[in-house]
Amino acid sequence: MGVIIEKLESENPYVTLSVGCDEICKSCPNNIGGKCKDFDKVERIDINCLAELNLSGGERIKWFDLKQLAYKSIIKENKIKSVCSNCVWQYLCN
Repeated sequence: MGVIIEKLESENPYVTLSVGCDEICKSCPNNIGGKCKDFDKVERIDINCLAELNLSGGERIKWFDLKQLAYKSIIKENKIKSVCSNCVWQYLCN
């Protein structure tokens, strides 16, 4: 995850939003043949985040724009616990 975050922060690439397994998940031990063993939980978190950000799966957005939007809409509004409940990566956002 550290390598991915470093690349996002240094290059500010366009990212394509998705629901479910994506490029970030490719090395995760829960990714079994391209499907997360915790798919229901991950899908719910992805859908909640996209809804809060007023975005949709498949949209492309620059990383810094997405980060700023998430900060303003979720983190600053203290919605992270409700939007991202049970996410093991919450500590990265706090």
